[in-house]
Amino acid sequence: MKKLFFTFVITLFVVANVYPQKLKVHTIGDSTMADYVENTTKTRGWGEMLQEFFSPDVLVIDYARGGRSSRSLYEEGIWDKVKNNMFPGDYVFIQFAHNDEKEGGKDGADGRGTAPWTTYKSFLEKYVDETRALGGNPILITPIVRRYFGKDGKITPKGCHDLGIASDDSTLNYVRVMKHVARQKNVPLVDMTALTKNFVEKLGEDITTHQLYVPTDGTHTQATGAACFAKLVAEDLKKQGILASYINSEIPLVLNPASLNFDTVYVGDVATLCFDLVGLNLSSKDGILSLSAPKNMSLSYDLHSTLQQKIDIPYSDGKLWNQSLFLHYNPANAENVNTSVTITNGNQVRELPVKAVSKEISQKTDITKSNAQLNLNGLKTTDSGTTIESGVWPKDMDGNGKRYMEFIIQNDNKALVIQQVSFILKGNVCYRIAYARGKDFYPRTDIGENQKAERTSDNQAFPVNVTVKPDERLHIRFFPWSISGGSMDFKIDDFQIQGMEIE
Repeated sequence: MKKLFFTFVITLFVVANVYPQKLKVHTIGDSTMADYVENTTKTRGWGEMLQEFFSPDVLVIDYARGGRSSRSLYEEGIWDKVKNNMFPGDYVFIQFAHNDEKEGGKDGADGRGTAPWTTYKSFLEKYVDETRALGGNPILITPIVRRYFGKDGKITPKGCHDLGIASDDSTLNYVRVMKHVARQKNVPLVDMTALTKNFVEKLGEDITTHQLYVPTDGTHTQATGAACFAKLVAEDLKKQGILASYINSEIPLVLNPASLNFDTVYVGDVATLCFDLVGLNLSSKDGILSLSAPKNMSLSYDLHSTLQQKIDIPYSDGKLWNQSLFLHYNPANAENVNTSVTITNGNQVRELPVKAVSKEISQKTDITKSNAQLNLNGLKTTDSGTTIESGVWPKDMDGNGKRYMEFIIQNDNKALVIQQVSFILKGNVCYRIAYARGKDFYPRTDIGENQKAERTSDNQAFPVNVTVKPDERLHIRFFPWSISGGSMDFKIDDFQIQGMEIE
């Protein structure tokens, strides 16, 4: 839902007046709920799949961010953005715990870890009270399970966010705390911990590992897992009579995103977008899913494979799991495009809407810029590179929004079309890279990530399609983290943006 997120949040006033009938669902949470850049990772959050299970009368806006806890999302100001965009009657889906557990049930020095019965509980109560004060409807959603199987084939208590008993004999069970808040505040609750536990245990460890979760970690889901978990949320909401008339949980095919927008593409240039297909209940048990590209567009299985006007994908048992495709647009002339990718499965036809604006360029100059202003936040330079300010990295599965290296791009006289961001990375570091136009870095667009820290020295390059107007500033942030903890230095050399100046 990220494409709609960036379009609608920036133009909120327009949305409120052009689409007054739209009921909004705001989702807040962590990486298991967040949006991802489809062409850079297999990870998907269930929040970005949720729109597919609602009618067009509902707009889902996903504010979830990787690495955030109930505390850090609030204190970073993301919650203020949600409140500013909330109208009476809107819904807020609240899922936290994964990063609240960072310090083993204590309030963490990095602003994320929370003690369950004090800090965690108080922030859940803040979200509930402040949502209601604005006329909104809070819904508490317990966190999805981690893929921690015991020898008995069941998810372990730790996988269910129960860290055990604290020294003062109080429980460190985050799910229990959220249920307590739900009872005390009379808030509807979706017990996703129980729902996902039952779901993955029925599938078994092998299928869950390879088809639902990212195989390299036990926390994040792939497209199929995210779609299945979003469906569990929709089904439980409907069962409880919440938004029931807007929900269709029996859709045969889940698309992510639900629409594609190339924004502005210049004649002679090529733009590419990635999208997911997940078949949950296709029309026949065994068959073929056929996709046809619109005029001046083509499809491919990856960025470097053969471009095709039509692609046929076989499937079995009524399911198509974890399939991603790329749509390429090469405009021949200036035009406003409002078309679709046609997807057929027997007698079923689904259209994936596609929009674009192509423009002619009277004059252009290909350029490479490497003189970006550099800022550090939560980081410091050393003789060997850059490291965390404390000198000791926590062991993390995701980034911290307050810890980043920032590059600022500005073009004074001409419009600048940025087509690629590149740099040489040295060091065993995980990262996510994103850009935003405002100095408050909101709204942001993620353009790439590396969650494995496999390479110690490598050229990193990420395609981008963004126009920077004269005297406008573009902020590009590199959010690092460590999956091993301890001491770590990394170094970024030869940071460049490639693109063209246009008139």
